[in-house]
Amino acid sequence: MSHRDKQPQKLIVEAVIDSKEDDWSESTQETARSDAQRILESLVSVHGVDNAIEAMNKQGFEGKAYRYLLRPMYEEARSRRTRKSVADDG
Repeated sequence: MSHRDKQPQKLIVEAVIDSKEDDWSESTQETARSDAQRILESLVSVHGVDNAIEAMNKQGFEGKAYRYLLRPMYEEARSRRTRKSVADDG
């Protein structure tokens, strides 16, 4: 059992949105959720699966348990970067 299982916390994006609830409109809150996905995509694409697993371990998660999702996320993110660079060159 991981540290996070023993001491669960609200998911970070929702915790941030909750903390900004009085400052952010509903639209900004939805944008933040979408932007968080873009941030995740960029980080996984640049740093890769093994580094993501290591980072998760350091945050109290059992990182290897997420490999099933990290691998296809990494592959999709990398393919998007490849498509973007081809489009930029075209």
